[in-house]
Amino acid sequence: MEKKATTIKLQDTSTIIGRNSRLEQYWEKNGFENFYIKFRKGLKLPKQFQTVDSVEKLISLFKLNSVGFGNWVTQEDRFNYICALTIALYDIDKVVKFKQNLGLHNLVSFSFGARGAGGALAHFEPHTFIINVTRYIDNKDVDKEQRFVYTGGAGSVAHEYGHAIDYYFGLFKEVDKEVGALTGGRSTRQKWRQETTPLRKAMTEILDSIIWKEKYKTTTNYYDRLLKNFDGDYMFRRNEIFARAFEKYIQFELNAIGITNKFLHETKYDNRAYLSDAEMRNILPLFRNLIALMTKRL
Repeated sequence: MEKKATTIKLQDTSTIIGRNSRLEQYWEKNGFENFYIKFRKGLKLPKQFQTVDSVEKLISLFKLNSVGFGNWVTQEDRFNYICALTIALYDIDKVVKFKQNLGLHNLVSFSFGARGAGGALAHFEPHTFIINVTRYIDNKDVDKEQRFVYTGGAGSVAHEYGHAIDYYFGLFKEVDKEVGALTGGRSTRQKWRQETTPLRKAMTEILDSIIWKEKYKTTTNYYDRLLKNFDGDYMFRRNEIFARAFEKYIQFELNAIGITNKFLHETKYDNRAYLSDAEMRNILPLFRNLIALMTKRL
């Protein structure tokens, strides 16, 4: 049974963002491509994705619930974030092929600079399905374009979207009374229960392959790196292991077709927290299987 999403008011939201702003005037003179090539390289965007200048268009294009901004996010910045998010979602869909239904039937929302939590650069709220991205850092000594792309929550969109699909398909497609997320959520258990439903089984196969070299006997080099270099439980939570692997998967698949997108994915943790290219290549068939199953169930 599908959950009906209700419109969420995220602080100060305007239907038209940035009309007649300095950025829009700059685009009219120099072209939209001059904006996005600052953080995205590769295949040129179709025209329809170069003309998204409002929250309304963005929501309609990707079937989102809502998009909101904090009070300190200027009109020009809102325009920037709308366009950058449009490109990020377009690129994710190049991989997952959800036919632009990235909002998961109007369930997922995005919030920029409005709902920070515990110092995190970005976070996902399972109870509201809001992906929160912090605003870029104010520093007049650094070019604004660089701050927009490389500071704050920019670069975290793929990671947080990984959380969204983990919880969506676990809560609404293969419901389990004991565990919401397909991954098992914040559990740090290495040995997981025997799953029988298709999506949960496919997810467990991915996590088992990331954790175990020889199932339930010897851990992988990747998991050994985590044990050696990180304290606490955060890096070992099953949902976080998957989200980091998902952002690596998106990056890997996009790179294969010549696309890089720093707003979508940029390393936020120590590199040792991520799978290497070789490690991702080993589990690529498992990821493609999971995404194919999700696409059929969407």
